[in-house]
This record gives sequence, C-alpha cells and structure tokens, in this order.
Amino acid sequence: MNLEYITCSDMREHNSIDDIIDLGKTYPMAEFAIQAHPSKFSAYMPRYVWFDTLMHAARVNDINLAMHVNSEWRTEICHGNIPFEIKRMWDLCRDNGKPVIGRVQVNINGGRDRFSFCVAKVADIIRAYPDIEFIFQYTPRQRTRLKKLDQACAAFSMLFDASGGRGISPRAWRAPVMDNHKMGYSGGLSPENVYENLDKINLVLPANYNTWIDAEGKLKAPETKQFDVARAEKYIQNALRWVQRNK
Repeated sequence: MNLEYITCSDMREHNSIDDIIDLGKTYPMAEFAIQAHPSKFSAYMPRYVWFDTLMHAARVNDINLAMHVNSEWRTEICHGNIPFEIKRMWDLCRDNGKPVIGRVQVNINGGRDRFSFCVAKVADIIRAYPDIEFIFQYTPRQRTRLKKLDQACAAFSMLFDASGGRGISPRAWRAPVMDNHKMGYSGGLSPENVYENLDKINLVLPANYNTWIDAEGKLKAPETKQFDVARAEKYIQNALRWVQRNK
C-alpha cells in the first residue's frame, strides 16, 4: 500500500502555531485536522481564531491541513447548507490557487442525533469544491447513504472507523468496499501501535493501494488530555519507519 497522509487530529488553541508549522514542514506526509462544530468553533471563538491564524500561515508554508466537521454543522452540510464560518475557510487559497484546507471529513457516523442525508445536495457541494477531497465515515450503517452518493457520481473518499470516533481499535481492519472510492483507516491508532497496525491494514489492501491513517485520542497527553506535539511526532515517525521498511 501507499500511505498518502499520516493524519493528526484535534490540535487546538493551546498548541503553538509555530510547532504545527515546523512539524508539517519536517514531515511532508503529515496532515493536521481541526475538529469543527459550532459549540467550540464559531466565529471569534479562541479555537476559530487560532485555526484561522494557522491557515493564513499555511498559505506560505506548505503543510497539509484538514477539517473534520461534526454535530450541527455536519447536519447542515448533509442538508446541502455550508455554514458561513467554515465556507470562508474552504474558500481560502494559497498563491497557487489550491485550497489551504485540502481535505474535509464529514462525520456522519457517531452522535445521538438523527439527520437526513440529502444526496443530490451533498453531491452539489462536493462538485462546487473540486480541489477539496471530501471524506465520509464508512460503517455498514452508513453504506446505503454512501452507495447513493456514489450513484450520484460524486467524488469522495471513505474512512473506516468502526468505533465512531471513540478511539477503539477494531477487531479486524476492513478491505475497501467500493472500487472507485479510496478508503482510509482510523480507530485506536497510537505512537506505540501504529507500526503493527499498518502491517495489519496492509494485509487487507490491494498492492499499491493509496490510503491514509488518522489518529486522535492517543495523540493527547495523558495528564492534560490535550493534543501533544511530541506524541504526534512519535506517531508520524513510527508510521514513516513502516513506510521506509516496506518500500
């Protein structure tokens, strides 16, 4: 398999922007994803201002940024509406015309609220941003929605995370479920276990398959429960060690 991104999720305003920039420039395969939902990420809130500052720094520093959309904003997007706060961020581009946010993950699995999934409207949003890779969580429960989105000829990728964002490793990693939609992997990944899990993921993928991995909970410092740059770097290093040994 070919690992395209090593995603580090849920850095926040307590992190140094310089530390994130330095980590992204040191490890070009690393990607940094903000969790976006209105209770903590509405305009002028500290996390929003922090990420906005990071995005503008990334316009002249070539690092990979992503957004994971949750809760009410996830529901809005699934209804075909893009909240203003995140639309202005999707629209921000580098000097070469490419969006600063290269990938957007819409977390349709997890949470207690029920919401409709307007396939045609979601497909329209995807087509309106052809330079952003849109990602949806895959579980058997979400298969019908994603199959309909596929039938609408929308370009999207899927994330296998059976734990629904709870950071629990699956009993087994799942092979790709749609030939024309790339699948990435998440669930319980940590600096300590990423190497062995890459071995296991590799076993279920076709040769030369392009994929990515995503870690969140186990990148946090145990004592503070906050994103830890040192743990993120160790996770990235161990994933890259696997890449080097499996060329």
